[in-house]
Amino acid sequence: MLSRLVFSKNDLFFVFLTAGYLFGVILYDFLEFKYTDELMALFLVLFAGIVVWERKEWKEAIPLGILFAVFSFYAVYSFLIHSNVYQAIIKDLIIQIKPYLGFYCAYLVAPHFSATQKRLIAILCLIVGGMILIVGITGNIYFVFGHPSRFATAITATAFLFLYCSSYKWSDILIFILLLTIGFFSTRTKFYGFWMIAFAILVYSKAGGKLRLNKSSIGVAIVVLILVLWFCKDKIILYYVDGMMNSREMWSRPAMLLTSGRILYDYFPFGSGLASFGTFASGEYYSALYEAYGIDQLWGLSRNTRFFICDAFYPSLAQFGVVGIGLYLLFWWSILHKGYHWLSAENQKQWILLLFSFLFFLIEGTADTTIVHNRGLFILIVTAITLNEMKPCHETESRYV
Repeated sequence: MLSRLVFSKNDLFFVFLTAGYLFGVILYDFLEFKYTDELMALFLVLFAGIVVWERKEWKEAIPLGILFAVFSFYAVYSFLIHSNVYQAIIKDLIIQIKPYLGFYCAYLVAPHFSATQKRLIAILCLIVGGMILIVGITGNIYFVFGHPSRFATAITATAFLFLYCSSYKWSDILIFILLLTIGFFSTRTKFYGFWMIAFAILVYSKAGGKLRLNKSSIGVAIVVLILVLWFCKDKIILYYVDGMMNSREMWSRPAMLLTSGRILYDYFPFGSGLASFGTFASGEYYSALYEAYGIDQLWGLSRNTRFFICDAFYPSLAQFGVVGIGLYLLFWWSILHKGYHWLSAENQKQWILLLFSFLFFLIEGTADTTIVHNRGLFILIVTAITLNEMKPCHETESRYV
């Protein structure tokens, strides 16, 4: 029974990943079916539950149990302090837990794709990449993707998926870079910065550089960081410096960032609660905190112009307080720590993908809430199955004994 499940789960996850890529990333905005990512997360929860039941390895579900416990605490805490109306809290709870559910469920299922399946996905990525290129050239970005930032993240997800399915030859790296370069049509500065980092890491690694904590790697990282900051300096000054220096017309991002710091202090240590600040639900069910902290009259943050309330991820962490920030950092530390611990000459590609995922969300969080959207969910799913591939063979095989 278990051997049939192992075989079928790989095929089923292959179909799920392909469908999730096409309908949950590429065609998400064009089809305007906004519940694709929720359905993907629900499918993964059910899938993971069946796998745990069949394996009878209950300890595998411990991370999911901890995840549910953490978010249950924040839900109860939010109800108790009345951070917003009940509908808003429940809606924000679903949105905030979704990407982490996707990651831990995909990691628990631990699918393994055949060479043929990976080849088919790689071919699909090339076909879709060509179509996205046509969209960029013809200027139909808004028509197909709704916004340039979504165009950029769609091609990033495509490049990620291709690299995951590739054999990591120089030709594959060249294709990855070419796919990623299509994102230049988005004209997003943050994308330019990520492209530069990805290019530097890939070339450095493939040329023989070791991505470990040594003087050489740290030196290269510092140089690349300086180049990225220099390249993005105009937008950084525009978004975060000029706005903070002009108190009469403080722009949304610096206003949200500064206010989040005040909230962290005022609501120490668990934050202001779900649906209270910096999230879609806090704007849809307009949170009282915006008026309380005097930013409800700013254009883009007012009750009638809520365009920039969830325009960046980091301010929303104020909802979870310093404890929540610590948990978020722990999430990424655990991924990178495991990847670094399992790093070998055979899984350099997987380690690089983990780094790319971390750096992508690190950069995206400055001017988008991608991690809680459909594209963020998909990239975290790819991150989870990538991390699982790095796991030593004896640990993986023990699951099926």
